[in-house]
Amino acid sequence: MVDGLEVARGFIHAVQEKDANAAAELCAEDVEVMLPGAEEPLRGKEGVRTMIRMAPDFLQSMRDEQVLGGEVRITTLTRAPGLFANYTTWRFVTDDGHVKRLSFELKGAN
Repeated sequence: MVDGLEVARGFIHAVQEKDANAAAELCAEDVEVMLPGAEEPLRGKEGVRTMIRMAPDFLQSMRDEQVLGGEVRITTLTRAPGLFANYTTWRFVTDDGHVKRLSFELKGAN
């Protein structure tokens, strides 16, 4: 079985490649994704595909990885050249080798 850190890394790689189907395959059927500033989460694999398809072209580079209990946190430096840069901490809760919940913490980099 794939551990949570491997699933999270795979998900971020799929996001970087803008591969919505690959990201969705790493998720549970009932996955919930809470985007920054959203009032309601995106739900299900189709919600994940929507997130990938609507995302602007960001440049992301890995900065840190942590496993804290049942949560995996991966921090990336996320940049939209000429617009902004921030540190994005992706917070994954996985179960049975799939992402169950995903949320984000943002911190300005400049």
